[in-house]
Amino acid sequence: MVAKIAKAARDQGIAAAPETEAILELAVRASFKPDAMSDGILDAVAETGGATVDPAVFAKAVAAFEEGRAKVARMYEAQDQAAAKDIETRLADTGTGPRITQLADLMASPDLAVETAFTGQVMYVALEAFENSSAAELASAPQDKLQAEMKGVMEQLRARIENEKPVPKDVARTDEKSRLAFILATLPSEDLSVLSDFYASAAGKAKRQALVDAYKQASDQANTKMLGVYFAELADYLKANPRAQQ
Repeated sequence: MVAKIAKAARDQGIAAAPETEAILELAVRASFKPDAMSDGILDAVAETGGATVDPAVFAKAVAAFEEGRAKVARMYEAQDQAAAKDIETRLADTGTGPRITQLADLMASPDLAVETAFTGQVMYVALEAFENSSAAELASAPQDKLQAEMKGVMEQLRARIENEKPVPKDVARTDEKSRLAFILATLPSEDLSVLSDFYASAAGKAKRQALVDAYKQASDQANTKMLGVYFAELADYLKANPRAQQ
């Protein structure tokens, strides 16, 4: 993801992106611990309300969903127009289409896609900050002041609805809903019903919210730490490589 964000920054004219990409990579690796984050998220979901769905029936629907994901990936890779037409026909069906749209709205991944886009925006701002005249002052600030500044940056980015780079949060949400709809359109009707019933249930809604909340909390913690590490490393880099305009 760092490489993708750095490329987006370069494409937007941030000339210093190649210079600071390695620093950002170091900060990301120090801050994002996928296994621990995943364990915490799964624990939060497991601790939330028991579902009444039949595990075997639900597992079958999940397997169908995963096969649908693979099928859509193969469709895009092979540019399979016939498969795409089948999916589009099902989405246009007056009975099935609305069910798929409703289920996609209930599922968690659109909100998780927003979190991924937000992380990309935090990374982008970190690269962008290097060209700011106050970057050296911010980087050399005491850790307590730096952490306070990072919290403010996070809040501002979450609230931002314009000039979001490189991917706006609403765009990420819409794209993920479209991707979900294509996958769901490959499912047999009975598997679609199983998932719809689960996500519409009180237990399903509670588990979905627990997933989103835990994912967001883990993301915020990692992003905040990432910014702190990044600016601390940036301070050392600027001492060793002073900029001409300082």
